[in-house]
Amino acid sequence: MTNSALLQLWFEEVWNKDNLEIIDDLLDPDVVFNGALDSVVSPGVDYKEVVTAMKALLDQPQVTITHSLDDGDLCMVRVKVEALDHSHTRKLDFTGQMMVRVRNGKFCEFYSNFDYLRMFEQLGQLPADSLPVCLTGARLTWSD
Repeated sequence: MTNSALLQLWFEEVWNKDNLEIIDDLLDPDVVFNGALDSVVSPGVDYKEVVTAMKALLDQPQVTITHSLDDGDLCMVRVKVEALDHSHTRKLDFTGQMMVRVRNGKFCEFYSNFDYLRMFEQLGQLPADSLPVCLTGARLTWSD
């Protein structure tokens, strides 16, 4: 199985079909995660908890690989994520990139970068157009 096929299996089973049992089969015991969720995905953290937290925000997520590149033990993919919020009033779509290193048929390194800013804007947790506003130097201020 190519590394991109292994990643396809990962997204299909874990994210699209909610098969959390396969996680332990696909992750090396010493897996290292790098990316925006570093503080959440750390050694000793059960990745199933991370999936559960994300799925508390996203209903019916569908992750589709749009581009992939295999090179030895590395694989790089670009994905499109489509989902609904839990009230089914908002459609979400955002992209991400992931690079993984595979050893003995298991993921031993994850490097990921997803457009969480866009996701949180679409969920209504951040104001629309947060990035352009922040690029002006303005500060986002929360009030009750």
